[in-house]
Amino acid sequence: MKGFVIVNEKDNVATALQNFQKGQNIAGVILQEDIQSGHKFALKDINTKELVIKYAEAIAIASCDIKAGAWVHVHNTEGIRGRGDEQ
Repeated sequence: MKGFVIVNEKDNVATALQNFQKGQNIAGVILQEDIQSGHKFALKDINTKELVIKYAEAIAIASCDIKAGAWVHVHNTEGIRGRGDEQ
């Protein structure tokens, strides 16, 4: 088992299936910080306002620049699904 999931070639994030530590080379990127199991990390640089793609679907928008290997979570993304404030 490789320890992470990338479902589609369009994905710009992977999901960790185990805990990883900063500095590890996972999926061809050097992790910029520890990544806990179940959390996402960037497979490439993602620019501010660029879509975060998981399972070939847009799941969020980057709220700041995200470097390859960085943890991708609510601190650096904005949700785009089910937003009642945007119609």
